[in-house]
Amino acid sequence: MNSAESISLLELIRSKYDLLSPAQRVVGNYILSSYRSLAYVTLAELARLTSTGQGTVVRFAQVLGYGSFSNLQSALREEIGKSAPKTLEIYSSKSSKGEDAAPFDTVFEMERTLMDDTYSLINKEDFYKAVRMISDAPALIIAGTGSNSFLSEYAGYFLGTMKKNVTIIKDTDISDMNILLDAPEGTAAFVFSFPRYPIKTQSIVKVMKERRMGIVGISDSVASPIAEYCDPLFIVPQKFISFMDPSAAVVSVIHSVLYGVWLSDKEGCRKRIESRNSLFKGEKVFVSDNVYLPDLTP
Repeated sequence: MNSAESISLLELIRSKYDLLSPAQRVVGNYILSSYRSLAYVTLAELARLTSTGQGTVVRFAQVLGYGSFSNLQSALREEIGKSAPKTLEIYSSKSSKGEDAAPFDTVFEMERTLMDDTYSLINKEDFYKAVRMISDAPALIIAGTGSNSFLSEYAGYFLGTMKKNVTIIKDTDISDMNILLDAPEGTAAFVFSFPRYPIKTQSIVKVMKERRMGIVGISDSVASPIAEYCDPLFIVPQKFISFMDPSAAVVSVIHSVLYGVWLSDKEGCRKRIESRNSLFKGEKVFVSDNVYLPDLTP
């Protein structure tokens, strides 16, 4: 067993630091300080992030004993997995300590904190990649089971309004499996999985991968069981004050992706909405139907 197999990546970088060239040390220092955000970094991306070259990154991996960048990438993911929380993280509230604090003080404080944390983790390249995948796909399957099913309903309702061939899966019965099996080539998927990670979601995402679907994922950690199947994966940190999942941050990420899809094809979305409205002409679908929502978007 060589050193790269028996020693953790971070320990290996520190122990072989003196053997690294100046450029390789830049790569090492970047990994030491930012490894938690590098689970899905590519060779080209790591070279760009460190202002070095792809050859430098490959040689860095070789000096550490990994032999190739793909082995270094695996070590990065293992390191991240070890650092991820293994139990649900409890939110420590400041507002709840005040005498006049109400439950909504604690909840709003926590949700604002999680939204700020989530915002800082969004990568623009990943965001636009997700928008392109969803916009360009001939069909889209949205999956979320158990307590995550309302997320798939939210995303599915509005995406179904904007584009055709959008299907929601919330279970693993025969009809759901048929949707996966009958999906046309090029189908994209949008998947949600948060603690405590429903097993049904895991079954669904495995079939999606076997069917070679591009999968956009939203979960709480790179150690999430759906992480290895998703590219891109958006991280929405989770903290708890009860058994109920916080949702403001994840819905904001979904909303952002949906808005990106709308902006990518505003004219096509408008036509679809107009066609849908014409089908219900004369029907009283809404209490107030005199507001034409698409015109409110610049």
